[in-house]
Amino acid sequence: MNVPCVTYPKMKFFVTCFIIWICSVNSQTNENLKTLQGDLFASYSSKIRPVINQLEPLQLDVSFYLSSVNEVNEVKEKMVTTGYLELSWTDELLKWTPADYNNTDTIFVPQNDIWKPDLVLKNGFKKFEELGGSFYYLYIDYEGFVVWMPFSVFESRCSMNIFNFPFDIQSCDIKFVTWSHFAEQIEITKSSKGINFYEYEENAVWDILDTTSEIKKEGRESEVKFTFKLRRKSQYYVMNIILPVIFLGYLNILVFVIPADAGEKMSFSVTVFLSFAVFLTIISTLLPTSSENIPVLAMYLVIQLVNGVFALVITAFQLRLRHRDDSEEVSGIWVKAIRLQQKLRCKKMNTVKGKPFDSNSNIDDLKSKPKTDEILDVTFGWNHVASTIDFFAFWSFLITNIIITIAMFSVAAS
Repeated sequence: MNVPCVTYPKMKFFVTCFIIWICSVNSQTNENLKTLQGDLFASYSSKIRPVINQLEPLQLDVSFYLSSVNEVNEVKEKMVTTGYLELSWTDELLKWTPADYNNTDTIFVPQNDIWKPDLVLKNGFKKFEELGGSFYYLYIDYEGFVVWMPFSVFESRCSMNIFNFPFDIQSCDIKFVTWSHFAEQIEITKSSKGINFYEYEENAVWDILDTTSEIKKEGRESEVKFTFKLRRKSQYYVMNIILPVIFLGYLNILVFVIPADAGEKMSFSVTVFLSFAVFLTIISTLLPTSSENIPVLAMYLVIQLVNGVFALVITAFQLRLRHRDDSEEVSGIWVKAIRLQQKLRCKKMNTVKGKPFDSNSNIDDLKSKPKTDEILDVTFGWNHVASTIDFFAFWSFLITNIIITIAMFSVAAS
């Protein structure tokens, strides 16, 4: 059967009319919104808590969206974060039937036009400030559900425990409280979304390990607390402070390797001691002034300073002994120390006619001596005393330094 082509435009026309008749199109106009807002706010007051029964508390939901951790200042004990709060509640005085206003089910109004909770940062570093601003708009649906999202930079106090610096983990809180209203009037019942991340940018110094939210009621006060568990990135401090300090600690031991006759022992020891003092000054500027939590690193530096003082004292005493007159006899206690040093070093020394020589000396020289020149008791000079002091001081400081270094940084990194 052949169907004329002229029938196709007619069929399209009838199909279009049928679709338009079935699917009616609603268009919200300015007049609809003006009428709706005029009816809603004709007798509305932003000074009255928006519940019909004023004996019932208003349920407030608070969530936090974090954008970045800008700064964690250990000296001032302050944390600076950027983000916004999402506050939601039901305004029982802002309800309407969408069908009466051309199916308008949501509106946006400036924050100062309606009632909003007086939520403030409780542990703020500065004075109390109002959240949001006059340019913020609030979302309202036909059931009176209101959403307010004030964005801000929050500066909050944070007590620091810097014992394990720079391997420390800090727990910082951001607390919000309804300042003027009691818990019987505004009740923060939950934080349905807790802490979320909104286009989060990582901090160069701190990693976020965990986040929690908690609702607290103390007396007649309703409070929500957001907790951030932060771990310091220690690579910078390891490379620029810890490793130089450890190397300086071992350089301090090398003062006992320099011969007493070289004339550089005291100047070398003083230089290393002053280097430790400089590092201790640098670290003190990075940490808060506190007598409760002294960092392990600061204690390690103090121990190294004490070692430096001992090294200076021992070196001065050693040089004093080394330059004694050779006619003065070496006391018995020093002789015992020298013999012990020789045994530990597996070294044997003898003397001919009271003059010390090594057992590796030319044996022909010994054979050529007359029998009266027999091997006598070993005698020592003050140069042997200085060498003995270097030997025992070197190994004592080395072993002590290794033990202290391993113990200190194992505690700090645990």
